[in-house]
Amino acid sequence: MKKQLIILAVSALAVSAMAQHTNELSSPQEQVERKHAKHQQRRLQLMERELKRIGVTPEEKAQIKSLQKVHKEKMVVNTQQIAGSREKLSKLLDDGAPMDVLEAAIQDVSVAQTEQLRILVSNRIEMERILGKEKYAQFMKNARTQFHKHGRRGGPGLPPRPGQPPIPGQEKHHRRNAPPLPVESERALEL
Repeated sequence: MKKQLIILAVSALAVSAMAQHTNELSSPQEQVERKHAKHQQRRLQLMERELKRIGVTPEEKAQIKSLQKVHKEKMVVNTQQIAGSREKLSKLLDDGAPMDVLEAAIQDVSVAQTEQLRILVSNRIEMERILGKEKYAQFMKNARTQFHKHGRRGGPGLPPRPGQPPIPGQEKHHRRNAPPLPVESERALEL
């Protein structure tokens, strides 16, 4: 009887310990948010360190923080707009929409991407205005060095450029040169 009570007591403790452990686990959404927050924190620390390294004044630092906050807000809105436009285009493609409707959807994606580029260029111009060209160039050089040091590459995975079909089994970091021009093309260039 004592053995059964001990087993029952140990089981009860084990079950309560397991229940407590499962309550501590977070949902996938919380995990993503926590990972995103951690990434943002590292990004801000990197920016702080690089700004300090190039000798930014407190006034410049305050202007940059303000600029980056506004820039981030604009980019969030724009990114959502691009995602919505692409989703709409994808749905139209799946539904077999006529080409004129697809062209309008493509134009919406293009307009949103153009606005994104406009935001990025505007941010660069403002950063150069605040820091000056030399400090800005040094800041970007240091930031790129840190970025590459951690083995990251910028931009999404893009499809291969025209004239460079993917080669099965070829590693991603190797790039194949464009195919040679046909003889007729070479002659046309000489004329």
